[in-house]
Amino acid sequence: MRRLLALMMLCLLVWPACALAGEGDPLLSVDDLLSLEESYGVFLSELEDLIVARGLLSEEEREIWRDAQMGDFFQNGGYGSVLANYMPGVLGYVREEETLLALSVSIGGYTLHLDTMRRYTPQDSSLSGLMLTMSLTDESGAPMDAAFTLSSTSGVFLKWDALSGAYVSVGAGAQSDGETVVWSDQAPIEGAKNPVITISVTDSETQTALEGAAALTLSVDGDGYRVLEGALTAK
Repeated sequence: MRRLLALMMLCLLVWPACALAGEGDPLLSVDDLLSLEESYGVFLSELEDLIVARGLLSEEEREIWRDAQMGDFFQNGGYGSVLANYMPGVLGYVREEETLLALSVSIGGYTLHLDTMRRYTPQDSSLSGLMLTMSLTDESGAPMDAAFTLSSTSGVFLKWDALSGAYVSVGAGAQSDGETVVWSDQAPIEGAKNPVITISVTDSETQTALEGAAALTLSVDGDGYRVLEGALTAK
């Protein structure tokens, strides 16, 4: 595993000569990055233990440091710099737009997991919108094959299009089998209401819709939208 991780990081450093995408494509697709997420998480865990042991990161800052690194992975395609805290307060400069937030809620006897960003500002975000990556686990915590249906009170959804190599709009609703969906909207106007994204789930194996749904409430915040810790609730 260590040799695999070392090779992966070497590929990223010599970009794009060692890209993992299709022939002739110098960039990784979103699907490519998601396939690396687990291995990258293992690498971060070992790096985190090392920099804590070296006194470069405090125990209290472990969680926010890891969230920042995972956010950087998705924002910059996995080849952004890895930050080790070598001076007090440096993590205070990390933008919330670049920090990953993991949420979960129980619906229909199962647990819906949602990875997203803590904030989205349409005017200066490097992404097309607010990333939404969903998964489902059973009572024992085992992953399940599931299909997700999303709708929103405002804005549109986008999905990655391999042919064009970009995110394209799919309208006011979206379907996902676990691949990332992006929610996008213009900067909120004064007095704008908080957008609410509704997520319903179907068990792919039995083709049975789960009872209930989840609601992700985005908080209007100046020229952007903030995702709070308790933003994902059962509906």
